[in-house]
Amino acid sequence: MIGLTRRSSGRLQNYPLRAASQRRAFTVLEVILALALLGLVAGLFITGGNDLFRSRQRTPADIFWEAVQAARLQAVQEDVMVTMRYDEKNQQLRWHGPTGGERSLGWPGKNLEFLPAESNDTVLIGGQLVGTGALLAVRFHADGTTDRFRVQLTDADGRVSLLELDPWTAAPIVRASP
Repeated sequence: MIGLTRRSSGRLQNYPLRAASQRRAFTVLEVILALALLGLVAGLFITGGNDLFRSRQRTPADIFWEAVQAARLQAVQEDVMVTMRYDEKNQQLRWHGPTGGERSLGWPGKNLEFLPAESNDTVLIGGQLVGTGALLAVRFHADGTTDRFRVQLTDADGRVSLLELDPWTAAPIVRASP
């Protein structure tokens, strides 16, 4: 098969056209379609991965940290002091500012207690150190700080865990095991 092309000299010359089976490169259209298909598949995997992480059951610690972040955010955004307490009767974490507007999250565990940050009033029960001397409520301040406190979480199976918060950032304090 012969094709005609114009050279820079202005004359037409005959050049043989390559057969389709002899081409060695992809066309722009093929590259664009391949990238679009790759993007579509990647998008499906990303959204599927998010659903996988979302589907895991939330632990009492997850719900506690969600409530802490929400209370701290409310304190900073509204420039007020927000108080958080645990409603044992209704099994809910509740927090509110001075103007009202109480918010809450359901508690999936057996119990939650706010404890002073440093305390020597612990008792060994069933092989676990359990704090006594609970606080009724804790406060989150308008500058993003919080009262110094620890929280003792008891899950539905009776396992007790103790979390401590950094008073400046309301983030968890992780201590090395001795």
